[in-house]
Parts: sequence; C-alpha cells; structure tokens
Amino acid sequence: MRFRSLFALLMFYAGLSHAQTADSTAECLQLASQSAAESTTIGELRTFCSSTQTWTTTEPEVSLQDAAARTRHSGVVGERFALERFTIDNPFVLTPHRTNYILPVSYRDDISDYSGFLPDNSADADSIELEFQLSIKVTVWEQIFDDNGYLSVGYTNRSFWQAYNSAASAPFRETNHEPELMLTFANDWEWMGIRNVANQFIFNHQSNGRGEPLSRSWNRIMLNMVFERDRFAMSFKPWYRLPESSKDDDNPDIEKYLGHFEWMGIYQWHNRTLSVMLRNNLRSESKGAIELGWSFPISSRVKAYVKYFNGYGESLIEYNNAIESIGIGVLISDWL
Repeated sequence: MRFRSLFALLMFYAGLSHAQTADSTAECLQLASQSAAESTTIGELRTFCSSTQTWTTTEPEVSLQDAAARTRHSGVVGERFALERFTIDNPFVLTPHRTNYILPVSYRDDISDYSGFLPDNSADADSIELEFQLSIKVTVWEQIFDDNGYLSVGYTNRSFWQAYNSAASAPFRETNHEPELMLTFANDWEWMGIRNVANQFIFNHQSNGRGEPLSRSWNRIMLNMVFERDRFAMSFKPWYRLPESSKDDDNPDIEKYLGHFEWMGIYQWHNRTLSVMLRNNLRSESKGAIELGWSFPISSRVKAYVKYFNGYGESLIEYNNAIESIGIGVLISDWL
C-alpha cells in the first residue's frame, strides 16, 4: 500500500501540535466547569486542576517521576475517574465511554462481498470512506456494595460511510451498535508498581441491525480488568459468548476470528496518546487483529488522530474477512 498523501497530512498535523502548549490551571478550570454538576465547588475544581496539570506540562525540566510525586492520583486511569465524577450529576453532559472520533479519510485494502448493500447492486465500494465512532455512558446506580461498585449503561456506535461514492448515492456501508451494562468496582491492589484500579463485569450485545442474510450479532459476558502505572494503562478483557440456537445464530464461527479476549495498552505523554489493541483466537491458524492509534493535540479541545487496523473483525459484516486499513482525522475524546 501507498499512504504518501496520508503521511504528508499527518506530518502537517504533527507540526501544528508542536505549537500547542499544555493546558494551564485556568484552561483546566474552564473545561472542568463546563461538565461539573452545580453542587461541585470551585475549590474542588481548583484542587483537581492544580494536582493534574503537572502531567501535561511541556517544560523539559519536569520529569514524569516528579510529576507523579506531585499529583494526588496514581496514574492516568485515576485521573480520568476523578474527572468523570464531575459529570455524573450533570444532566446536560454525556460522559465519553470509548474514544469518539471522525476519520474523513479511511482507506481499506479489501471490502469484500458488497453485493446486497445496494438496492440495484450496480456500483462497487470505494476503498476510501468516512469512518466515525460515538461512544457514551451513563451511571445509573452508585455505591452499591459498602461505598463501592457502580452500575453504568454504555452505548457505542461505529459507522463506515461511503461518503465519496456518488455512483452509489453515498450509502452507509455498515453500522455496528454495541450497548453494554457495566458493573464496576474500584480497587487498589498493587504489584511491582502496577495497580489494579478497577474490575468490571459486563453484559455486551453487538449487532449491525440488518435483516437476513446480512444480519450479524452476538451476546457476551465480559470481565474487564484495568491496570495502571504512572502514564501507562492496560486492560485485559476475556469474554464468554452466550450460546444461541443454530437456527437463530447469524455468525456461528465468529469466535474463530475474534477470539475470546481483547488486550489493550495505552501510554500517554504530554497529552499525546499511543494505544495498542490485540485480539487472537489462540488457535493454530492464529487469527486475530491489531489496532494502533496515535493522537496529539491540535487545539485545546480536539486532537489529531491516526488509526491503523490489520486483521479480522473491524466490522461485523466482514468479521471473517482480513482487512488492512488506515484512517486520519480528529479525536473528540480520548481513552484517557
């Protein structure tokens, strides 16, 4: 593949990012106050911002170790949890769940079996399309067991839009819906500097909302274990697929391609984030996927975002088709 034009655009964005400075205390207060509940005091916001701003400073003499010693949060996951608590009681704020992004340029090397997506089957799929993801969550019950444990509802929508395919009237090629019910428990178990900050029990449904023969769906019970150390975070998420009757199963072999677990590692440095996602079926044929993400600030609210994917399961409609893709755009909310 040749991605020269995308690489050039990436370098342009990277140049812009060097001109950005880290958020000051005043900027942090402004952002936090927009999402905080009315009951949150200015003192609470000021304490939070003064304790976390050292993480994003660009001064070379401030090391990560010095910043870690000054902040009251142990790492990047703790910082996110602390910021999220300002939004829980605000009815006008939707809390991000996973990443929220728009990739105006998203290239795929192989979009198979386009037959059936268009009413007249008269056009081919474009290799370049627009991809976006919307992911939010709402806390519905707090302090379930002795001041620990909270129940949340999450929803993630990921869409692949043939926005530049005028011959086919620019249809949405695929949209995946993923509602989740999550029971989360905070934790502080630590080993060799790595802290298990949270564990989640999740009921997950994923489908593409289509009728036969293009219907794809499955239900899973998941355990998500979240760890952090300073600016590094990772999660290990094994799952069990709930069985379906053979006549109702749209994709009986999906575990052969998506496996039984997902591992993700995230490293954040000066408000730049590198993420790695891995899946594997742990069989001899070793089917799975890898996804790399890189984001860096281009304004106080938005980051540039580059995402690379290689493997199976990028979308449900093509869960059994190996795809290599790369996209570039903007990230509205990051993992951390």
